[in-house]
Amino acid sequence: MTDILKKKGSIITIVLICLALTLYKISITGKKEISWDTFGYYLYLPATFIHHDPMLNNIEWVNKINSKYELTGTLYMISSNDKGEPMYFFLMGMALFYLPFFITGHCISYLSGYPADGFSLPYQYSLGIGMIIYTILGLIFLRKILRHYFGEITTATVLLLIVCGTNYIHHLTVKNTEPVNVLFMLVCIVVWCSVKWCESYKNRYIYFIGIASVLMILIKPSEFIVLLIPVLWGISSYESLKVKISHFFSNYGSVLLTLGICALLVLPQVYYWHHKTGRWIFDSYKNPGVGLDWRSPHIADVLFSYRKGWLIYTPIMIFALAGFYSLFRHNRQIFLAIAFYFVVEFYLVASWTEWWYGAGFSNRPLIIVYPVLAVCMAYLLEDIRKSKIYLQVITGLVILWFIFLNQFQWWQLKNYILDPYRTTKAYYWATFLETKPDESRNPLLLVYRDFSGDQKFKDKDSYRISLTKQYSFDDLADKHVLSDSNGNKYYKLFTDDEYSYTFTSRYKDMTNKDHMWIRASADIRTHGSFHRPYPCFVLTMERKWGSYGYYAPDILISDTCNNWITYQTEYLTPEIRSPEDILKCYIWKRGRDEFDIDNLKLEFFERK
Repeated sequence: MTDILKKKGSIITIVLICLALTLYKISITGKKEISWDTFGYYLYLPATFIHHDPMLNNIEWVNKINSKYELTGTLYMISSNDKGEPMYFFLMGMALFYLPFFITGHCISYLSGYPADGFSLPYQYSLGIGMIIYTILGLIFLRKILRHYFGEITTATVLLLIVCGTNYIHHLTVKNTEPVNVLFMLVCIVVWCSVKWCESYKNRYIYFIGIASVLMILIKPSEFIVLLIPVLWGISSYESLKVKISHFFSNYGSVLLTLGICALLVLPQVYYWHHKTGRWIFDSYKNPGVGLDWRSPHIADVLFSYRKGWLIYTPIMIFALAGFYSLFRHNRQIFLAIAFYFVVEFYLVASWTEWWYGAGFSNRPLIIVYPVLAVCMAYLLEDIRKSKIYLQVITGLVILWFIFLNQFQWWQLKNYILDPYRTTKAYYWATFLETKPDESRNPLLLVYRDFSGDQKFKDKDSYRISLTKQYSFDDLADKHVLSDSNGNKYYKLFTDDEYSYTFTSRYKDMTNKDHMWIRASADIRTHGSFHRPYPCFVLTMERKWGSYGYYAPDILISDTCNNWITYQTEYLTPEIRSPEDILKCYIWKRGRDEFDIDNLKLEFFERK
């Protein structure tokens, strides 16, 4: 048995892993595989091949599909150009990888009598199960990389640790339709081809590196940094740099051909941008509330936060980080490429405003760097295997504990014991190793946010009024401020007016908490019958690049004339991007009917 493991250990391991992952994915595949982000990445295919709307000029059919199947709470994955016309939010890279399974689902729909609309059960199952192919291909290439440098036992061990001891198990099974699955595979291909090109300098590896890299960019533009791997791989000295440059220029014909192939792959995307916007490059990711904050990366949060801290929920990667020292000692030719790529990728991940990255398990985008971290981990395990027996035993016990902890916490997430968005330090330790959900612990969680956009302040007993702002307009010198017969001043919106007086304040001047509830109210008086559209309370956060957390509920004006009536609404501040961001509150008139406003009041509630 020992001889078999030494000769075939990694092959046996990868076969068993792939079989287990496939069977598990089949068992959990459901009717909403194409939902939320996946819905947005996938839209290109049904729009082009079924609904005859490849440019996404009309989203009426999208609304009908979502109403029928309930695949996403809001259509945030549809952006717009400068004219307000709809366009795809995400790039088309993932649609290319979905295409074979879309075709399979389409054929099954026709043969089985299901609606051939791109979203019925055959499409959902075909995509969910089919994407496991990319998971398996990623593992095959990861094995090739590890096997190139290490023996069967070490390779098999690292494969098991990556799959069973990290958040890989969640995002490449339960969430395998999301980009991280394909990106993991493509990084493995880039690394493997970099290894082979530096050994043989054969042209075909240049082609594969270029194609894999541009496909990554078409999925997630920031992943252009993957080019650091082939550029730096094999460089450990000035002499090795000169050799690499020499080989690069001696193969200029292959490089030019690769660039030509890459240009053809990018052409449909840039053509679409130009068609919709008149520009060859366009940022469709319009959301001022999220983005890259280069000067304020969330490094500590990404690593150690109880909300999604990487090393809290995936502690086995401590061995990968420690493995950089072993990598430096044993293989400096690849140290620079791996270390530089990891540092840049990590900084990029940590610089994203929503550093917790949705409802995933642990820190999802860091899975992309696991192919290079696996090499670091393998070098460390090789060093430990050669160390004293007591160190081997201690390491083995720690590894087993980390695997158990990762698997158990994943089980807690799937069984709603750990919350995918709102876990805090207090809640984490209150539920540590717990096997049943307990609603009595819910007050320990971060504030609940309703993704449907509904704003209802239900948990009032847990909050206190921290600040009140009220405007009776007595001291405001403005043409809109008038006086009644008793000398009482009020604010009048005339026929051609659109907006009322606006309250503004920096977030940091109102609170130092992560959120507030705000109750906005105003006395409104109409004159004669009121015609729709109704006016709106508008509350929003604003920064240099635009508004986010925009909320504008209707003010349902009563037919009672010439009487002051109080109207109010409630608003939960969004995830604040910067304390410098501005809160704005005003009334948007919308219609032509005049009305009066008095006692505009804002009450700010903080958690006790």
